[in-house]
Order: sequence, then structure tokens, then C-alpha cells
Amino acid sequence: MNRKTLVVLSLLSMLIAACERTKIVDQLSIVNTIGFDTQEDGQLRATSLYPDYTKSKSQENLQIRKTRGNTSTVLIQRTNAQSKNPIELSKTQAIVFGEDFAKKGIGHIVDTVFNNPMIATDIQVAVVTPSASKYLETVKKNGSLTIADTINQNYNTSSLPRSNLHIFLNNYYGHGRDPYMPFLKHGSESNVYVDGVALFKDDQYKVLLDNKQVFFLGLLDEYKHSGYYELPIKKGSKKGTFVIRTMKNKPEWLNINPGPEPKLDLSLNVFVVIREYPDWINLHEQKDITFLEKAIKRKLKTEIAKLIRICKENGVDPLGLGDRFRAHDRNWDEQEFYKEQYKKMQVNIKIEPTVIQAGIKR
Repeated sequence: MNRKTLVVLSLLSMLIAACERTKIVDQLSIVNTIGFDTQEDGQLRATSLYPDYTKSKSQENLQIRKTRGNTSTVLIQRTNAQSKNPIELSKTQAIVFGEDFAKKGIGHIVDTVFNNPMIATDIQVAVVTPSASKYLETVKKNGSLTIADTINQNYNTSSLPRSNLHIFLNNYYGHGRDPYMPFLKHGSESNVYVDGVALFKDDQYKVLLDNKQVFFLGLLDEYKHSGYYELPIKKGSKKGTFVIRTMKNKPEWLNINPGPEPKLDLSLNVFVVIREYPDWINLHEQKDITFLEKAIKRKLKTEIAKLIRICKENGVDPLGLGDRFRAHDRNWDEQEFYKEQYKKMQVNIKIEPTVIQAGIKR
């Protein structure tokens, strides 16, 4: 490539860059969180929360705007009309739904807002209680935008299954699986608190798993992460509690057999660290380690079976088991599977726990 060609290409790249519209942060209202509710008259209500970078870093920094209308497009336009600067959606961190709205169905938002090219697919989505409006009012009062960070932290350090808009949409549009998202409320100090996982059927919120059940959903998540769990223990007249931390988990779905009464096997190898245990347990003794491993095996098998039963009874499939049967049956029909076969499904559960380290008693 000669020098003249290089000069021409350099000038062209400079011209292209110059054509891009410059956006100055201080001249934009960059929405951090959008919340959606439904009104008694059937209209939508949007609550937007964004920082005002022209103000000092204080409670007054956070701005909240509420609008109502029949469509999401009108809601965004009316929010923009209330702001002194243009509304910018490309840096939105979270979209939340009031509990009642989520139960009625969020399909309209999925088809419009979620498919807006300005919205990134790595943002967090969640169901909140009692409503998105009241929830975000409390967030503003606290003066801290931590919804997305709190969800990410719970995934990285706890048992919350990985969830963002991309994963939600994949489960929503995919065959043989149902979407889910974290369920948030305010803690005792009005801080953001993850209080379980909301399971959806199509676009409607159907079932809430509490944090203990979420631990087992996390164990079966395809993404690897850790979590803590308390287990009761009894040996003769001695009773106590010990705490495990899962370090690695490898779930495998095997021997998948479609049909009127579908069957499959779950094989779960889980590696745990013992974080706390009673004084009458000696982790230098192999017999006590084996004793704990048997207790872990019984508890995990019982609770995972309970989780699968809850999903079957409510017709929700966050584990994507229908998709696994679909891969083994060319005549698989989604509607027939969940109407006739899913509740009859049999899952043979095999758990293999391994204690890899004993922590310090606390």
C-alpha cells in the first residue's frame, strides 16, 4: 500500500469520526433504571430514575420521573418532555416490573422496549414489590443506584442463577424452556435485597422461589458459581447445624427418554467446603467426613426433587427440560409436552458430594 493510499484512508477515517454526533454527559439525562406498572384503568405507568450530573453527589443527585400512557413509546416521550435534557437509554442498567404487572404479563414490554436497539442485552431485569413506582421511590430516597450491582454480586458470590436481559430473552423465545428473573424487595434498612427468583410461564410471573430454593436452582444452572447453605445434622442424641459452600457443580442430564411419561436422569457432582460445624464433628476423621457427605447427599436429593415437583405442578420449566426432550424426539410438540407429559415426567436424581476442604469453625 503506497503513501497516497494511506493518506486518503486516514482522511476518510477522520471524516467518518467527525460525522458522529458528540454527546456530552452533562447535557443528557442518562436513565439508570426504568420501572413498569399497570394502572387500574389498564394504562401503563413508567418510572425512570437517573442521576443529574450537574448537581453535587448527594441525595438530590437522583431524579425520578413518572409518566403514564397506553404504549411504551409514549411513556418514553412523556418522560423526555419532563426532563431538562434529552433522555438517553443506551446506558440503562436495569428494568424492573411491579409484581402485579408481572403477573398480568409483560409481553408488550418484551416486544417493544426489550427489542429497542438502544437497550443493551447485558442489563439486569427484575420483579420488584410492591410496585416499580414505590420501589424506585425508596431507591431515590436512599440515594444509591445499586440494583444492577446487587444482582451481579449475588450471582458472583452467592447461589443466584445468572440472569440478564439476554438470558431472559433466550429462555422467553426458546422452545422447551421458561424465563426467570430475580425478585427484589427492600431490606430492613430499605436497601436493595434479592428475595428469590420469579419464574415465568411465557410472559407471566407464576411462581416465586425463596432463597433456599434458589440455592438448588443455582446448583442446576449451566453457569458455574458458588453458594452457601445450612444443613441440620443428627447423630444419636446429638443435634446441630453445619454450613457448606459449593465450589464446583457439574449437573448432567442423561438417559433422556421421551414419550407419554418422559424419563431422564440427573447426575450432579458437587464439591463443597465445610465452613462451620458442631463441636462433636471431627473433620480430621474420615468417618465424620463421610458422615457429612451422606447428610449432604440426602438433603440435596430431597430438595432438588422438591424443586422439580414445584416446577411440574405449576407448569414452569426454568431448567429447560422440555428442550432436552425436544433434542431427542423429532416429533416433539411443545404444547402437548407441557399440557400432557410434563407433570408425568420422572427424574432419577443421583448426587455425588465431595468435601474438598474444611473451614475454620466460627
